[in-house]
Amino acid sequence: MKHLKTSLWFTACLMVLAGCGSDDSGPTDPGPEDPGKTPQLSAVTVTCTPTTLTAGQSSQCTASATDQDGKPFSVPGYTWASSNEAVAKVDATGKASPFAVGTASITASATAGGITRQGQATLTISEIPSTPHTQNITSNETWRAAQNPHVVYGTLEVTGTPAPTLTLEAGVEILFAENAELRITQGALRSTGTPEAPVRLKAYMFASLPTQGAWRGVVFAAEGSASEVAHTVLTDCGGTSGAGACLAIQGRAAPVLRNVTVQNSASAGILLSTEDSAFGAGTTGLHITGSETYAVRIHANQAGTLPEGNTFTANTHNAVELQGTVSRTQTWPNPGTGIAYVVPQIVTIEGTSKPILTIAAGNTLRFGPNARLGAGLSRPGNLVVDGTPQAPVLFTADSATPQPGHWQGVHLGGDSSNASRISHATIEYGGAEGGNGLKPGNLNIYGNYAGTGARPVLTHLLVQRGSKYGVYVEADGGFDPASTALSAHNNGGYAISLQANAASTLPVNGTFSGNTPNAVELQCCYVTTTQTWPNLGIPYVLPVNIGVGSINAKPTLTLLPGTQLRFGADVDFQIGKNAPGALVAVGTPTEPIQFVPDAPTPTKGHWRGLHFWQASGSKLEYVTVSYAGAEGSIGNGNVNVYRGETGAFITNSTLSYSSKCGITVSNGAGTGTTPVSTDFTNPDYHITFTGNLGRQCIN
Repeated sequence: MKHLKTSLWFTACLMVLAGCGSDDSGPTDPGPEDPGKTPQLSAVTVTCTPTTLTAGQSSQCTASATDQDGKPFSVPGYTWASSNEAVAKVDATGKASPFAVGTASITASATAGGITRQGQATLTISEIPSTPHTQNITSNETWRAAQNPHVVYGTLEVTGTPAPTLTLEAGVEILFAENAELRITQGALRSTGTPEAPVRLKAYMFASLPTQGAWRGVVFAAEGSASEVAHTVLTDCGGTSGAGACLAIQGRAAPVLRNVTVQNSASAGILLSTEDSAFGAGTTGLHITGSETYAVRIHANQAGTLPEGNTFTANTHNAVELQGTVSRTQTWPNPGTGIAYVVPQIVTIEGTSKPILTIAAGNTLRFGPNARLGAGLSRPGNLVVDGTPQAPVLFTADSATPQPGHWQGVHLGGDSSNASRISHATIEYGGAEGGNGLKPGNLNIYGNYAGTGARPVLTHLLVQRGSKYGVYVEADGGFDPASTALSAHNNGGYAISLQANAASTLPVNGTFSGNTPNAVELQCCYVTTTQTWPNLGIPYVLPVNIGVGSINAKPTLTLLPGTQLRFGADVDFQIGKNAPGALVAVGTPTEPIQFVPDAPTPTKGHWRGLHFWQASGSKLEYVTVSYAGAEGSIGNGNVNVYRGETGAFITNSTLSYSSKCGITVSNGAGTGTTPVSTDFTNPDYHITFTGNLGRQCIN
């Protein structure tokens, strides 16, 4: 009985407990299948591929989150960190990059619902298995692709007797330690890359370090062209402690470069640092990108060795920098589409060998402040510009916002000749003062006062936007008879300035506009040869006295219909005064020849008029002479005749607004005069007198 009672009591208690459990309102675990359960962030897992790296590699790390049941859990994002940033760093995308040999833990953390979890993976960075090179190359040696990568430490020279050759097999990869350099001092380098297996020379650095300029580069200092480099890529060189470029050529070296690529130089891409260093014959296809300065820097005397068909991109200056004197005949080729020559200082063409520099079609030359291009200024030398209608040549300012007067322009000296030629070209933004007697034109042509001054052939040349003259011609300089289509626009001075005796050489078929003034300036002096001044469609301006005459042979100056001569204040035009000469100015009713003052609002007596002395053979027909009569000459008329042999040489003309008489004639009393008996007021001569103080007077 006792055991039965105990069993019944235990059973009752279990039933009570079961009933209590069903009434419990406290929290319970609904189990994994309970739809009311809330997932929570429980763990973060990090995976990096690869986990073992060497220099030049990187690892991509990814992270994933799970909840308390091990199921994927979505988080807003991950925060990445490295336990040792001296060894490896990680960016916001999980990309890890090594910086040094060692280990580092890459951690990703995430936060959701107030809960933060993190995971990590360990990276191991080790040295690259390599073939080291620390000793100079003193005998022939070949580096093979099977031994890649080759590592160069310090300065490695190719030098010895007999001169050794270092050969780089196709596909070779060479890593250069910091500030390392390969120098060809006595011997040769033969880099035999192919399009499929180029030779690569680059920095021995970890992936994320700023590697531009990490090593110095390759220096060719051995005379001659024994070195040949083909299908070779140089990267991250040009260190500032080196020769100033990824690839430097000096000391009469002339390596042959074929399809060489230079990338990310901390200085120039390629530097030819001396006047006697050059590109070897057969050089072709230079591809230069990312240089901190110029793609190529070269002495002007070796620019003719530069190959065509190059590509320069993303350099600070996608250009070829030139400096120095051109003393040998050569042609500057067109280096490639969009590639200019930059002249930061003065380049001259001259020498005992009478060098001729030819600039090939399509070239652009950009000049720095106060730079200039000169030929034959102190010794013989000539310039030939071979532009074409399809590929003109441009001489311009090296400035993103050029202004007139930026540079000194082009100068053809008295020791140049008609061997100089400029065809299909534009010269602009010149006019800066050069000193030493140099003139401020876009183009400046100089004589030598011996009758053999520069007379270049100019065809289809435009001079524009100069601060002063479009073209300035000094002394007995001028233009070759084959010249044509010289145009001048928007210059700050005269379109053209030259001496009166050279005006007949002016080319025709040009256009002129926007010059200040839009005219041809006649500088001075006497017309001493028989000649005709062309009608360019703009006036001739005479700011000083001009004469026609010569003791050697009587010259005749002929003016064409429609020509206008404008005279400065108190200026006169003397024909045959000290030596015989003649003026023939025959216009037409619709195109009269005009002798007028150079003034926007002229007044009577502005200039001194035309003066005829030993001037037989002169003829004025359909001309207008106005506003003369200024004091200072014997006669004070628009026209003044001092000798009777000229006869009735004026017809169908207008003489107007003289401060004195329309025409004065001599009574023979003055020195060098004879009586003039012609009555120019005779109606048969059809001369119109308007607004003068008198018609015909005695001078």
